[in-house]
Amino acid sequence: MTAQQARLVALSPALAAVSLSLNSSATYLGSATGAAIGALVIAHGGVDRLGWVAAAFGVAALLSVLASGRAFPPRG
Repeated sequence: MTAQQARLVALSPALAAVSLSLNSSATYLGSATGAAIGALVIAHGGVDRLGWVAAAFGVAALLSVLASGRAFPPRG
């Protein structure tokens, strides 16, 4: 998280306060959403399905990065 914040500040020092606050908000939203989805999975599918749902979200995140074209930085 610290490296991500340092990169955000380096990209636009004048907007550091806004970019860091939005970054923190997105992090907290992601944590809350993950907890809510985990609670739903446990309530409706049981604890044994939690790992499979987490793996599916991990694969979706990986596919999202690959589809964005930012998985590998340009060389040159």
